Amino acid sequence: MCTTKCFTCVVVVYKYWLICCAPHVMVLAMNVVHKNNDSVLQGMLQDELERCEQIVGSLREDIAELPKGSLHQRKRNYKGKVALYHFCKFRKEGKSVYEHVPAKRVALLEKQICDRRKKEDSLKKFNARLRYLKKLLKV
Repeated sequence: MCTTKCFTCVVVVYKYWLICCAPHVMVLAMNVVHKNNDSVLQGMLQDELERCEQIVGSLREDIAELPKGSLHQRKRNYKGKVALYHFCKFRKEGKSVYEHVPAKRVALLEKQICDRRKKEDSLKKFNARLRYLKKLLKV
């Protein structure tokens, strides 16, 4: 292979050999690996596919346990006093639902919603990885 970054290097594939020819580099030859001979690589990809499927399953279970929606607050003026009213907004059966959240649970709910979003992001990444691995393995 040419170690310098030049455009004069010519790569030739001859039967089972890959040869790099350039006027300033000596000729190097390497065996080309065939697809049917890489069972080790196929096994590694299969193991990675199974590992990703397990992670996706556990992420889905974790996400199902966490609350969905977003946390909001409104200011209410009642008899000259201003009070904060916290609520969680989410969709249930195609409808928007507003659920009151006591002041004691606000911090906990905010942390749980943040955790859910992080896990949903990682779930998207692992699903993309699964699609890529399945395409490589042609499953």
